[in-house]
Amino acid sequence: MSSTAAPALDSATRESNAGAAASRRAPRRLRGWLGWVAVAILAIGLWPANWGGLTGFTIVNGHSMDPTFASGDLIISMRLPAYHVGDIVSYEIPDDEFGAGQRVIHRIFAIDDSTGTSTYVTKGDNNPDIDEWRPASANVLGRVILRIPGAGILLDPGLLPYEAAGIAGILVTVLLWPGRGRKRSGDEA
Repeated sequence: MSSTAAPALDSATRESNAGAAASRRAPRRLRGWLGWVAVAILAIGLWPANWGGLTGFTIVNGHSMDPTFASGDLIISMRLPAYHVGDIVSYEIPDDEFGAGQRVIHRIFAIDDSTGTSTYVTKGDNNPDIDEWRPASANVLGRVILRIPGAGILLDPGLLPYEAAGIAGILVTVLLWPGRGRKRSGDEA
């Protein structure tokens, strides 16, 4: 009689072990999905504004924003749907104006809606006069959200988006790298 009971016990034990293994895989799968969601959010958040993303990276060069910013500071800005008087923004000089394509970080002094499209009157905190440029919303890379003092000295402005992508890649690797000592889902106990 014991010879017929043993296979049933082995079958029940195998089913119990399979259920336990499946319940251990579920949190791993959830962590995997959450990791990919975090990667997607990170990629969207760090995608440079000059490539159509939300985040702008600018290195201060000059003294027009003294004492708020110093030459060599790294400024991170975030693209927003609207900007207000008093916001410090990073923008590219419009194509039809002198210095076209150069990046400026100045404070919004006034907003001009007379043409039907908002253009911004800007001024450096250390400048006595308003700027000659009138950037529109399309020229604004974003409102300043973070200043990293002196960090711009270590970075090349032309490579900054690539450096940010490299940092994001390292973060993704760390997030998704399997932990030491964990068994993979295909390994047996």
